[in-house]
Amino acid sequence: MDKGRGLVGIMVANHSERKYALQKYLNCNTTSMKLFCFTPSDIDWKRNRITGLHRINRKWVLRKFSFPEVVYNRCYQINHQIIERLVAKLGSNKCFNHINQFNKHEIHIHLSQWLAQYLPETILYDKENVLRLLDTHKVLYIKPCYGNKGNSVYRVEVKDSQEIHIGEHHFTPKIVAGDSLQFQESIDKLVRSTPYIIQKGIDIQPLNEQVFDIRVLAQKNKRGQWSATNVVSRLAHKGCFNTSMCEKVCLSEKALEQLYPPDKVKAIIQSVYNISLRAAEIIEMGTNYHLGELSVDLALDSAGLLWIIEVNGKPQKDLYDELDKRDSVYKRPLEYARYLRNK
Repeated sequence: MDKGRGLVGIMVANHSERKYALQKYLNCNTTSMKLFCFTPSDIDWKRNRITGLHRINRKWVLRKFSFPEVVYNRCYQINHQIIERLVAKLGSNKCFNHINQFNKHEIHIHLSQWLAQYLPETILYDKENVLRLLDTHKVLYIKPCYGNKGNSVYRVEVKDSQEIHIGEHHFTPKIVAGDSLQFQESIDKLVRSTPYIIQKGIDIQPLNEQVFDIRVLAQKNKRGQWSATNVVSRLAHKGCFNTSMCEKVCLSEKALEQLYPPDKVKAIIQSVYNISLRAAEIIEMGTNYHLGELSVDLALDSAGLLWIIEVNGKPQKDLYDELDKRDSVYKRPLEYARYLRNK
């Protein structure tokens, strides 16, 4: 059994993820810390042991470990009691990204205190609110407070004919309502009792007739400070508004160069860095979550203005696998873990 000294535990949701996740981080581990991967069900609370996957002499081995010095949480929707018990075992600030499923409405409230000019109007869903905002803005996005990869996100648009179109993933409507009463009945069936937000639709600047976003991966570095690891754009399939179902991922600079001259691209990228890092600081300060990374999704409107669309507490890492400097995506959390250990 390994002692906890020098150990970092990466916690994933299920056993099938252990080897894939551990391989990614082992390949990029520039620290002297040993890594193992485990799931919440691998923790033996009575014996203070964790059964984890480890690689030694090029072989994958399951073995029992003491509690590590630092835990990096890569589980989404985890039971908060498990996190609380881990924090109690490890000590304060030794488990990072312990909360990574964000409530979109709460995040909006925190950000609006400092970054209101970059936020589209966003309120909690209810029957009166949705009709009022639809009358004001003509295009709305209705999103679950706890979303995942754009699933169950609805785009609502009032057409010149006064028909109301409801789309899911695609601009082509899933439902066409003839009036506000039909719309209300339709959207209530989709939303049901799940908490949703209503967000003003942004007139997004397209690229080759495709919707694209700007995603900043903000991670803490070896000094424990927020920094932007990279800035990428996801191009949705033609006819889709959901960039999670993307056709292509590229560096945002390359995407923007197709739309703007070099000096404008440079100014946009600089603003993207400033806004996203400020957002990371505000969220951590406002929530008291101990975060090591998050991603900020922004959109450019037709006037070239930036808007924060949402913030994700568990960044999707495979987006970066085909890009240059992808190793940094996996290096940074380990460097931050070493910082926490030494702190």
